[in-house]
Amino acid sequence: MPGELQRRKRATLLLYGGIALGLVLTAGYAEISPGRLLHSVGQGLAFSGRFWPPSVEFLPQFLRALLETVIMAFWGSFLATFLAVPLAFLGSHNVVGTGPLYYLSRGIMDVLRGLPELVLALVFVAAIGLGPLPGILALALHTAGVVGKLLSEAIETVDPSQVEAVRATGAHPFLVVVYGIWPQVAPLFSSVTLYHFEVNVRSATVLGLVGAGGIGFELLNTVRSFRFQDAATVIVLILMAVFVIDKVSARLRKALL
Repeated sequence: MPGELQRRKRATLLLYGGIALGLVLTAGYAEISPGRLLHSVGQGLAFSGRFWPPSVEFLPQFLRALLETVIMAFWGSFLATFLAVPLAFLGSHNVVGTGPLYYLSRGIMDVLRGLPELVLALVFVAAIGLGPLPGILALALHTAGVVGKLLSEAIETVDPSQVEAVRATGAHPFLVVVYGIWPQVAPLFSSVTLYHFEVNVRSATVLGLVGAGGIGFELLNTVRSFRFQDAATVIVLILMAVFVIDKVSARLRKALL
């Protein structure tokens, strides 16, 4: 045990030392310096005065855009579930083994998870045009990769005795999945889906900056037209929406787990 503690201590010191060395070596490339940071903070505080007070002149328009953002996140999360569930089961070795189907499903999830929503939204905006649909598709594909990966890992750690008990009855493999595996992972799946709906609300805001609709599009327009007080209103609405959805989602996740 003392030898193990010494090994962990050396590993920890090496890790933190490596991080510190990396920060020092890359500070110049990142243009990080105490003086520059303080100057930037000062400029930011001075500039922030132009955002006050928030304007309510276009509040109804911004509220409609905020509703569009939440709808984008809702539909993106909803469509993602129909992709994530089959990908998760096909990407679990205790369900399909480790054959070509397993690696294909894992590869698809890796690709979807590795493509940021912003990149997908840019592609769909170019292919489909402006509006919420490109954002919905971008959120659905990326979320399917993330949720599918998490769900597949949960499936691979289920209690095998419950699965074997269902299989021993002579049930069809599909029924084994429905009654032996799904009840064990359903609460986690619901919790993860709710959490990613919350994440998708924030992501949908960013997608609006590339023309995918929603309140992000309004934020971009207000900043571009130097309507900083209107931009402040948009920012306040975004923060309020994220706060409310975060609290509601947290309560629902707590009830499900």
